[in-house]
Amino acid sequence: MGLRPQTHPALIGSDGMNMTTTDSKVETERAFTPHPTVSIILPTHTELAYIRDCLDSILGQDYDQIIEVLVVDGGSTDGTREVVAEAGPPVRLVDNPRVTAAGAMNIGLAEATGDVVVRMDAHALYAPDYVRRCVEVLLETGADNVGGLMRPLGVTSFGRAVAAATSTPLGVGPGAFHYADIRRDVDTVFLGCYWRSTLVDLGGYDDESIQWAAEDHELNLRLTGRGGRIVLDPSIRSIYFPRSTPGGLARQYRNYGIGKMSTLWKHRRLPTWRPLAPAALVLGSILGLAVGKGPTRLAVPAAHATYCGWAALRAGRDPGVAPHRAFAAFEIMHWSYGFGVISGLWTIVTGQGFTSRPRGHR
Repeated sequence: MGLRPQTHPALIGSDGMNMTTTDSKVETERAFTPHPTVSIILPTHTELAYIRDCLDSILGQDYDQIIEVLVVDGGSTDGTREVVAEAGPPVRLVDNPRVTAAGAMNIGLAEATGDVVVRMDAHALYAPDYVRRCVEVLLETGADNVGGLMRPLGVTSFGRAVAAATSTPLGVGPGAFHYADIRRDVDTVFLGCYWRSTLVDLGGYDDESIQWAAEDHELNLRLTGRGGRIVLDPSIRSIYFPRSTPGGLARQYRNYGIGKMSTLWKHRRLPTWRPLAPAALVLGSILGLAVGKGPTRLAVPAAHATYCGWAALRAGRDPGVAPHRAFAAFEIMHWSYGFGVISGLWTIVTGQGFTSRPRGHR
């Protein structure tokens, strides 16, 4: 399996013992756990608009071995905590002084007692068989992490445009967890379902050295790097509510770009080099402006705008999607991601260090 990373401090037991497992213990656990217990970990921070419906979908799960729903909250002041507190068992509110999702996952993992950990997101709703299908696929495949598709659902006019843009390779590239229609091995999935021992053995999530919100793909890179297997199964169903404003979408995708570079800096590799394409767009545009002459100075952004216009017209075939909003979503996603990659590279070059906690908007 290779060398294991240093265990996160949150995963050190109260007796000071390191809570890692041996490979033989893991195999024994999996072989003799046909109906594993499940701990759900749900990071939250200012989620009042989503949390009640999210919890309703979690409490409506048809898997009878869910023993706890750990809502790990980063200090919400909008009423999120009150909604969670009213839910009652098996929902339990846990404080997250680290604020970030990575910090929440580590705190939740230290609290969790289930055989399996299902990571969830408050901006999503889950099919009644979501947890059951996660566990079944985990057992059927012998994988280390399983998950389903990231199916976006916009609830505003701009949100619907973002959902359309993130549901096509024209917007987000060929990432399998956006569109796969058959079970397959992948390099990452939306959220994830793991044996608890796998997460502990990996040392938990990195909430210190990488850009915040980069925790899932960085963890999965470590997992596959040591020979682990990740399986996507489209029968694991959920819907995700994407950003509903241009500003929120721009911040999200810029941070995605920075996050990818923080992972590159930590591991000196990425599972795929696709994220560099938006950076090529930005650098090519800057180069054209600097050395081009006449109309050729704008050749790269003009070509990209033409591409986005064509993609927006295709997205606009859905009567709920306005082509001009889809065009804006494509442009914002690509340019913001590209600038994020360049910002991340600048952070590496200047040695400033990445931001492990969000400042202001998340």
